[in-house]
Amino acid sequence: MKKGFLKGMSTLLITTSILVGCDSDAKESSENSADYYELDNDTEDIGNILGEHDIVILGESTHWSSEVAKQKTDIIDYLAEEHDFNLLFLETGDSEFNYYQESGLSMQDGVATQYRQESIKKYLDGTKQPIKALPMDWTPGFSGNRASSVSILEQNIVDEISEYDSELAEAFKRSEFALRNWFSKGLLQGQKVGHFERSENVYENIRNRPFFKELTPAAQNYIVSRQENIEQYYSKINFDEGLSEYYDYREIGMAEKVLEQMTKDDKAIVWVANGHSNYDVASIEYTNEVFVEQKRNERVESLGALLRESDYSVYNTGLFHNEAENYELLPEDYATPRKEKDETLEGYIGNRVQKDIFIDFATSDFVEERRYTVFWEGFYDSKMVPQEQFDGLIYIDHIKE
Repeated sequence: MKKGFLKGMSTLLITTSILVGCDSDAKESSENSADYYELDNDTEDIGNILGEHDIVILGESTHWSSEVAKQKTDIIDYLAEEHDFNLLFLETGDSEFNYYQESGLSMQDGVATQYRQESIKKYLDGTKQPIKALPMDWTPGFSGNRASSVSILEQNIVDEISEYDSELAEAFKRSEFALRNWFSKGLLQGQKVGHFERSENVYENIRNRPFFKELTPAAQNYIVSRQENIEQYYSKINFDEGLSEYYDYREIGMAEKVLEQMTKDDKAIVWVANGHSNYDVASIEYTNEVFVEQKRNERVESLGALLRESDYSVYNTGLFHNEAENYELLPEDYATPRKEKDETLEGYIGNRVQKDIFIDFATSDFVEERRYTVFWEGFYDSKMVPQEQFDGLIYIDHIKE
């Protein structure tokens, strides 16, 4: 009797142990796959989700953090190496980018400020194969946002044209300044400067002169690109009406430039701010007074939505960060405190996990589907339902640089 009892108890303990172990494994598996993936430890899982698509959008809530850039480049490298992604589109002007690249000049001067980082240099100089960096913006680039700055690009082209026609070279120089001055006043200073007006089409005049074909290919391409961008985008904007037209045509232009440079065999990563990648910009409420003044609530276009309407499969990843000790790429000291309220997306996630994570909305209910306050640069607030705007998101808990 005693022997039978012990045998029965042994069987019961073994069975119970197996059941408990199975339940534990199932719980752990559920937490890892259904809730979130850690950026530092689950790269393969994240890559498998993103890698199924033709275009992966990687958003960001700040342009000025080297840590955010490093997290993104790790994902980019993995997608390139393991899932055959070969194009990287950057939020930088194509006229300038292509000139610097074709001329063999330092690409650090040919891209927007946020891309002048060591972790991104490998894409710009072509040493990180098979990824090829490409521009997708039409907005002008100029040093320190100063309209009066004269770049090596401009000086080189002026010198080239001067060999044939000094007056036309000066007209080109004046036209470049006029464009930068109008753009700077309208976008950066909030002045009501209306449409971009010009007394003559200098770029067309240069193209019609016999010497045009004698210019370097880089100079020719820059002049053609600038003229096309003026006709297709700059000329459509009226800065008397706030910035809503500017933002809409910027979204249209970036989407067109991405799709024009892709073929059916390409797989592309698009590196932009969250504000460009939203799927449903009309449902976002821009609450910060700066955003309201800029009339962002009147926007109707977005890069994310336009790419989703294409024939390519798109996965749109928003990126949000919580506290920041320092934004390394800004010239002044700037920090933003931790968000702790559940009403904010950053606070809601940060109150539940203090890690850098990736969340796939199709498989995770970790983030309750409702309206949150979200932040740009940790300060400028707006309200959205994240699941309406993105397919998934990256959360960075704490930025040190």
